[in-house]
Amino acid sequence: MCWRTEAQRRPVGAPRPVGAPRPVRAPRQLLLLALLSASAAAGAAEPDEREVCNEPLCYTASSLSAERNRMVMQNINIVDTTRGITRIKADLAEASGQDLGNSEWVLTGHVQVIMPQGRLSADRATVQFVNKRIASMSAQGTPAEFEHSAAPAENAHGHAREIDYDLEHELLKLNGDSWLSDGCNEINSQSIVYDIVNQKVRADAAPGGDTQVHGTLHSRSGPQCASTASRP
Repeated sequence: MCWRTEAQRRPVGAPRPVGAPRPVRAPRQLLLLALLSASAAAGAAEPDEREVCNEPLCYTASSLSAERNRMVMQNINIVDTTRGITRIKADLAEASGQDLGNSEWVLTGHVQVIMPQGRLSADRATVQFVNKRIASMSAQGTPAEFEHSAAPAENAHGHAREIDYDLEHELLKLNGDSWLSDGCNEINSQSIVYDIVNQKVRADAAPGGDTQVHGTLHSRSGPQCASTASRP
Protein backbone atom coordinates (compact mmCIF):
# COMPACT_ATOMS: atom_id res chain seq x y z
CA MET A 1 0.00 0.00 0.00
CA CYS A 2 1.20 3.51 -0.76
CA TRP A 3 1.47 5.96 2.13
CA ARG A 4 0.45 9.40 0.89
CA THR A 5 -0.39 12.46 2.98
CA GLU A 6 -0.81 16.09 2.04
CA ALA A 7 1.86 18.47 3.33
CA GLN A 8 1.88 22.25 3.69
CA ARG A 9 4.11 23.98 1.15
CA ARG A 10 6.84 26.37 2.25
CA PRO A 11 6.45 30.00 1.11
CA VAL A 12 8.22 30.94 -2.11
CA GLY A 13 11.44 32.94 -1.63
CA ALA A 14 12.02 36.53 -2.69
CA PRO A 15 12.46 37.23 -6.44
CA ARG A 16 15.93 37.48 -7.99
CA PRO A 17 17.23 41.10 -8.07
CA VAL A 18 17.22 42.83 -11.45
CA GLY A 19 20.54 42.36 -13.24
CA ALA A 20 21.74 39.63 -10.93
CA PRO A 21 23.19 36.58 -12.72
CA ARG A 22 20.91 33.59 -12.94
CA PRO A 23 22.24 30.78 -10.74
CA VAL A 24 23.11 27.46 -12.33
CA ARG A 25 21.01 24.69 -10.84
CA ALA A 26 22.24 21.18 -10.39
CA PRO A 27 20.17 18.32 -11.89
CA ARG A 28 18.83 17.41 -8.43
CA GLN A 29 17.52 20.97 -7.98
CA LEU A 30 15.86 20.86 -11.37
CA LEU A 31 14.16 17.60 -10.41
CA LEU A 32 12.95 19.16 -7.15
CA LEU A 33 11.47 22.13 -9.00
CA ALA A 34 9.68 19.79 -11.42
CA LEU A 35 8.19 17.84 -8.52
CA LEU A 36 7.01 21.03 -6.81
CA SER A 37 5.39 22.21 -10.05
CA ALA A 38 3.62 18.87 -10.46
CA SER A 39 2.42 19.04 -6.85
CA ALA A 40 1.05 22.56 -7.33
CA ALA A 41 -0.77 21.48 -10.50
CA ALA A 42 -2.27 18.50 -8.68
CA GLY A 43 -3.60 20.80 -5.97
CA ALA A 44 -5.28 23.04 -8.54
CA ALA A 45 -7.11 20.19 -10.34
CA GLU A 46 -8.52 16.79 -9.40
CA PRO A 47 -5.81 14.16 -10.01
CA ASP A 48 -6.30 11.14 -12.23
CA GLU A 49 -6.21 8.13 -9.88
CA ARG A 50 -4.64 5.95 -12.57
CA GLU A 51 -1.64 8.31 -12.68
CA VAL A 52 -1.45 8.91 -8.92
CA CYS A 53 -1.82 5.27 -7.82
CA ASN A 54 0.33 2.67 -9.54
CA GLU A 55 -0.26 0.04 -6.84
CA PRO A 56 -3.29 -2.13 -6.03
CA LEU A 57 -4.28 0.17 -3.14
CA CYS A 58 -3.37 3.76 -2.29
CA TYR A 59 -4.74 6.55 -0.12
CA THR A 60 -4.25 10.24 0.61
CA ALA A 61 -5.15 12.13 3.78
CA SER A 62 -4.82 15.65 5.15
CA SER A 63 -3.43 14.31 8.43
CA LEU A 64 -2.39 10.97 9.92
CA SER A 65 -1.64 9.67 13.41
CA ALA A 66 -0.60 6.10 14.16
CA GLU A 67 0.21 3.97 17.19
CA ARG A 68 0.88 0.24 17.11
CA ASN A 69 -2.26 -1.39 15.62
CA ARG A 70 -4.35 1.75 15.10
CA MET A 71 -4.18 4.59 12.60
CA VAL A 72 -6.45 7.65 12.30
CA MET A 73 -6.67 9.74 9.12
CA GLN A 74 -8.54 12.95 8.32
CA ASN A 75 -10.14 13.64 4.92
CA ILE A 76 -9.31 10.21 3.56
CA ASN A 77 -9.34 9.36 -0.14
CA ILE A 78 -8.82 5.65 -0.89
CA VAL A 79 -8.14 4.29 -4.37
CA ASP A 80 -8.50 0.58 -5.25
CA THR A 81 -7.21 -0.18 -8.76
CA THR A 82 -7.89 -3.94 -8.72
CA ARG A 83 -11.41 -3.65 -10.24
CA GLY A 84 -10.96 -0.71 -12.50
CA ILE A 85 -10.91 2.39 -10.29
CA THR A 86 -12.87 2.34 -7.04
CA ARG A 87 -12.58 5.44 -4.91
CA ILE A 88 -13.78 6.02 -1.33
CA LYS A 89 -13.91 9.39 0.41
CA ALA A 90 -14.77 10.23 4.03
CA ASP A 91 -14.12 12.88 6.66
CA LEU A 92 -12.46 10.45 9.05
CA ALA A 93 -10.99 6.94 8.87
CA GLU A 94 -9.77 4.63 11.63
CA ALA A 95 -7.81 1.55 10.56
CA SER A 96 -6.97 -1.37 12.84
CA GLY A 97 -4.41 -4.12 12.38
CA GLN A 98 -0.69 -4.34 11.70
CA ASP A 99 -1.18 -5.05 7.99
CA LEU A 100 -3.28 -2.30 6.38
CA GLY A 101 -3.81 -4.46 3.29
CA ASN A 102 -5.65 -7.01 5.46
CA SER A 103 -7.54 -4.90 7.95
CA GLU A 104 -10.80 -3.20 8.87
CA TRP A 105 -11.33 0.52 8.28
CA VAL A 106 -14.18 2.48 9.87
CA LEU A 107 -15.13 5.57 7.86
CA THR A 108 -17.38 8.34 9.16
CA GLY A 109 -18.69 11.60 7.79
CA HIS A 110 -19.87 12.13 4.18
CA VAL A 111 -18.83 8.66 3.01
CA GLN A 112 -18.80 8.46 -0.79
CA VAL A 113 -17.96 5.31 -2.77
CA ILE A 114 -17.45 5.77 -6.52
CA MET A 115 -17.14 2.60 -8.61
CA PRO A 116 -16.85 1.93 -12.36
CA GLN A 117 -20.57 1.10 -12.58
CA GLY A 118 -22.14 3.03 -9.75
CA ARG A 119 -21.83 4.85 -6.46
CA LEU A 120 -22.83 4.58 -2.80
CA SER A 121 -23.24 7.26 -0.13
CA ALA A 122 -23.64 6.88 3.64
CA ASP A 123 -22.98 8.47 7.01
CA ARG A 124 -20.73 5.64 8.16
CA ALA A 125 -19.12 2.59 6.57
CA THR A 126 -16.97 -0.32 7.68
CA VAL A 127 -14.65 -1.53 4.92
CA GLN A 128 -12.84 -4.87 4.89
CA PHE A 129 -9.55 -5.05 2.98
CA VAL A 130 -8.21 -8.46 1.94
CA ASN A 131 -4.94 -8.86 0.03
CA LYS A 132 -4.77 -5.10 -0.66
CA ARG A 133 -8.20 -4.84 -2.21
CA ILE A 134 -11.67 -3.92 -0.99
CA ALA A 135 -13.51 -7.17 -0.27
CA SER A 136 -16.70 -5.90 1.35
CA MET A 137 -18.27 -2.94 3.08
CA SER A 138 -21.21 -2.26 5.36
CA ALA A 139 -22.71 1.23 5.09
CA GLN A 140 -25.22 2.93 7.39
CA GLY A 141 -27.13 6.15 6.87
CA THR A 142 -30.43 8.01 7.13
CA PRO A 143 -30.65 6.44 4.68
CA ALA A 144 -27.62 4.93 2.92
CA GLU A 145 -28.10 5.15 -0.86
CA PHE A 146 -26.68 3.44 -3.93
CA GLU A 147 -26.95 3.72 -7.70
CA HIS A 148 -25.91 1.06 -10.22
CA SER A 149 -25.54 1.63 -13.97
CA ALA A 150 -25.14 -1.59 -15.93
CA ALA A 151 -25.89 -0.02 -19.33
CA PRO A 152 -27.38 3.23 -20.67
CA ALA A 153 -30.89 1.74 -20.44
CA GLU A 154 -30.36 -0.41 -17.34
CA ASN A 155 -30.09 1.54 -14.09
CA ALA A 156 -31.01 0.61 -10.54
CA HIS A 157 -31.01 2.69 -7.38
CA GLY A 158 -32.15 2.16 -3.84
CA HIS A 159 -31.75 3.06 -0.19
CA ALA A 160 -31.95 1.48 3.26
CA ARG A 161 -30.81 2.08 6.81
CA GLU A 162 -27.95 -0.34 6.13
CA ILE A 163 -26.40 -1.58 2.87
CA ASP A 164 -23.96 -4.51 2.83
CA TYR A 165 -21.89 -4.75 -0.34
CA ASP A 166 -19.98 -7.95 -1.16
CA LEU A 167 -17.59 -6.84 -3.91
CA GLU A 168 -16.21 -10.35 -4.45
CA HIS A 169 -19.64 -11.73 -5.41
CA GLU A 170 -21.25 -8.44 -6.54
CA LEU A 171 -24.14 -8.71 -4.07
CA LEU A 172 -25.97 -5.82 -2.41
CA LYS A 173 -28.05 -6.45 0.71
CA LEU A 174 -30.42 -3.71 1.84
CA ASN A 175 -31.66 -3.97 5.43
CA GLY A 176 -34.23 -1.80 7.20
CA ASP A 177 -36.83 0.29 5.35
CA SER A 178 -35.37 -0.94 2.06
CA TRP A 179 -36.39 0.44 -1.31
CA LEU A 180 -35.19 -0.59 -4.78
CA SER A 181 -36.17 0.63 -8.25
CA ASP A 182 -35.05 -0.01 -11.81
CA GLY A 183 -37.17 2.81 -13.24
CA CYS A 184 -40.01 0.45 -14.13
CA ASN A 185 -40.58 -1.48 -10.90
CA GLU A 186 -40.30 -0.47 -7.27
CA ILE A 187 -39.95 -2.77 -4.28
CA ASN A 188 -40.39 -1.83 -0.62
CA SER A 189 -39.40 -4.35 2.03
CA GLN A 190 -37.43 -4.77 5.23
CA SER A 191 -34.79 -6.80 3.40
CA ILE A 192 -33.78 -6.81 -0.29
CA VAL A 193 -30.91 -8.69 -1.95
CA TYR A 194 -29.74 -7.41 -5.35
CA ASP A 195 -27.52 -9.64 -7.52
CA ILE A 196 -25.68 -7.05 -9.62
CA VAL A 197 -24.15 -9.44 -12.15
CA ASN A 198 -27.34 -11.36 -12.93
CA GLN A 199 -29.66 -8.44 -12.09
CA LYS A 200 -31.84 -10.58 -9.86
CA VAL A 201 -33.76 -9.38 -6.81
CA ARG A 202 -35.04 -11.16 -3.71
CA ALA A 203 -37.17 -9.36 -1.12
CA ASP A 204 -38.25 -10.66 2.28
CA ALA A 205 -40.63 -9.34 4.90
CA ALA A 206 -39.54 -9.06 8.51
CA PRO A 207 -39.94 -12.45 10.22
CA GLY A 208 -42.80 -12.53 12.69
CA GLY A 209 -44.04 -9.09 11.68
CA ASP A 210 -47.03 -7.71 9.82
CA THR A 211 -44.95 -5.91 7.19
CA GLN A 212 -45.33 -7.28 3.68
CA VAL A 213 -43.27 -6.87 0.51
CA HIS A 214 -44.80 -4.06 -1.54
CA GLY A 215 -44.24 -3.70 -5.29
CA THR A 216 -45.21 -1.01 -7.78
CA LEU A 217 -45.31 -1.37 -11.59
CA HIS A 218 -45.03 1.94 -13.40
CA SER A 219 -47.46 2.59 -16.24
CA ARG A 220 -44.91 4.31 -18.45
CA SER A 221 -43.18 2.27 -21.15
CA GLY A 222 -39.74 2.46 -22.69
CA PRO A 223 -36.75 0.39 -23.77
CA GLN A 224 -35.65 -0.20 -20.17
CA CYS A 225 -39.08 -1.45 -19.09
CA ALA A 226 -39.46 -3.59 -22.21
CA SER A 227 -36.07 -5.26 -21.66
CA THR A 228 -36.93 -5.86 -18.00
CA ALA A 229 -40.23 -7.50 -18.91
CA SER A 230 -38.53 -9.79 -21.44
CA ARG A 231 -36.09 -11.27 -18.90
CA PRO A 232 -36.91 -14.78 -17.65
